[in-house]
Amino acid sequence: MDLALLPLGLDAVVARVDVDGPLGARLAELGLRPGARVRPTHAAAAGARVVALGADRIALDRSTCGRVEIVLP
Repeated sequence: MDLALLPLGLDAVVARVDVDGPLGARLAELGLRPGARVRPTHAAAAGARVVALGADRIALDRSTCGRVEIVLP
């Protein structure tokens, strides 16, 4: 399952992030890497989401959410 399909408010664990280059490095710096617990908190236009990573929140567009594979704990 990818992050774009995870219902709001449900926790999951990141299994794989298929984003290369500077964006992939930035996401890893922000904590979006395998093993991280995530929870989508808000949906926005065009499938974008706000995702909770611990106490932090990051906004991801639909394309990026679709490239983050998650598993349910």
